[in-house]
Amino acid sequence: MSLLDLKTGRLRAAPWQDLTAAELAGLFAPKVVQWLPDGFQAQGSDQSRREFLAAVSQQAEVAALCTAAGEGVGLIILSFPEEGSSIRNLGYLFAESAWGQGLASELIGGLQAHFRGSGVTLSGGVMQENAASARVLQKSGFTPERAGAETVYSWYSGA
Repeated sequence: MSLLDLKTGRLRAAPWQDLTAAELAGLFAPKVVQWLPDGFQAQGSDQSRREFLAAVSQQAEVAALCTAAGEGVGLIILSFPEEGSSIRNLGYLFAESAWGQGLASELIGGLQAHFRGSGVTLSGGVMQENAASARVLQKSGFTPERAGAETVYSWYSGA
């Protein structure tokens, strides 16, 4: 199952390389990446953002999240923590202009439908200060487990 097959009512996955410079700039804005790993904060140019995502793509599936009109409003990253694992580490972000519209909940629901019955466990770490992401995952049935400065949320798709 390719991540590029993911579609919800208002979102569809697309190659991240199709994002415009302005869309990428919005996705790497300081408020958007404040709770993400350090590499996300250090990207100040279109070239550095594209090089960063290309490097991440070597270890994970990365896709843009676009509206029906084709506007790039988010990114999703799914990685395998180790070879042959059924766990997929989940990361996602949305441009500030897309906040408060329920798109994160819609994305998570779409991912759950995409993976349902596959035996995959989706797992995502959330920093303690990122209450909005924690609410989205809890509301979607993910189970929390404290792990230092973050909480890891997991959801099993069933076999």
